[in-house]
This record gives sequence, structure tokens and C-alpha cells, in this order.
Amino acid sequence: MIEELRSRFGEALLSAEQVGRELRVSVAAAALPEVAAFAKEHGFHYPADITAWDAGDELRVVYRLVDLASGEHLVITVPAPRSGARLPSLVPIFGGADWPEREIYDLFGVRFDGHPDLRRILLTDDWEGHPLLK
Repeated sequence: MIEELRSRFGEALLSAEQVGRELRVSVAAAALPEVAAFAKEHGFHYPADITAWDAGDELRVVYRLVDLASGEHLVITVPAPRSGARLPSLVPIFGGADWPEREIYDLFGVRFDGHPDLRRILLTDDWEGHPLLK
């Protein structure tokens, strides 16, 4: 699958490696919806986890997609700037991305363009800032 991803997405595929039954890829933000749709077409229908972490110099948003038939995992990592981060929402592709994207917005400040209801989910509306930024 790595070669197919490389040929289809070219430079937007920043890195790729197979580790056991887990394929780990890093992609440019602009390519995220296309890579996610490609993954879904190839059997990765279940978004098991969507999270983010502060890597110090940048944020990384991580999507763990699972092919329930084969048990294989596809982990998609997207680098994003620490301030003013914007990524395309995956809610149109995976409805289950709704609340995790809201949580990432709430705690890290990442805005998801195209999200149907991007608002705080854990913190009060008057909370200032995003508590998981270092």
C-alpha cells in the first residue's frame, strides 16, 4: 500500500513505514481528506482514535484508522503549526471524527475547516486559551 500511496499522493506523503500490521504515514494537511478517502476505499472504515500532541515546535494531529476485516491499522499523522493551526475536517468522510475534532480544537486550538459544529466540548465557553499547549 505504501507504493500506491506514494504514486498517488507524491510529495504530499511526507513519510511512510510499515511496522507489523500498522502502516504509519505522515501527510501534508492539504492532502488529508484525499488520503482519508483513499484509506476508506481500501477498507479502513473505523476511526478508532483521533488525537493530537504538542511536539514543541509544532502540533501533530493523529488519526488511527482500522480495517476491521483484516485487523490492520493505518496511522495518519499531520503536522500543524502551534498557533493558527487549520486542518480540513474529516467529518464528511468519517462521521465519528465529530467529537474528537471538537476536543482537539478545545484543548489545542486546531481549527477544522468544514466541521459542522466546531465549538468547545470539554471546557466552558468563557475559558481562555487551550490547556494542552506547552
